Amino acid sequence: MELYNLNKQLQIINSTNQEFYKFETMKSFSAEVDAKGNWYALINFIANDKNNSLRLYTKNITNLGLANTQASTIDLVRTLSSWAGLASAITATVKYPYIIRSTGAALTMIPASVASISFASTGTANATIVVNGTTVILKPGESASYDAGAVNNYMPAGAFYYNTSLAGSELLIIYVAI
Repeated sequence: MELYNLNKQLQIINSTNQEFYKFETMKSFSAEVDAKGNWYALINFIANDKNNSLRLYTKNITNLGLANTQASTIDLVRTLSSWAGLASAITATVKYPYIIRSTGAALTMIPASVASISFASTGTANATIVVNGTTVILKPGESASYDAGAVNNYMPAGAFYYNTSLAGSELLIIYVAI
């Protein structure tokens, strides 16, 4: 199945047919998962939306580079919402809080995608963080915080590194991982 935005309509092309849905008839989009673990974008329509919804399974969509994952389905919901000019209703995701106190560590990657992260230099010497490839020196007492913004936005794994190998450097790192 392929999806396209064509003349303010959602065009769905299957091997045997084509369907068109006007975006103006759509009420909401959400990322959902069925009992078998298959992710799909659910489209509710303005008229009679409880009995007239459309499920677009991400594993069946071939032209948008999607996978049968929550992240791919959220991307699909955002794409459809953007095409329609609507704000998307995205289901909540589980997020995990972490805290690290680092001293004497060589360059170390934050291994998770994060919704937010903060670094506080609590030692007596400079500490180093690397943010998306840019090296930043945090002097004692300084802090830096990053937030991905809206619900379910995130920064990818590997976007943040830290280094406390300089004698006297210490970082308190707090982040929320997805």
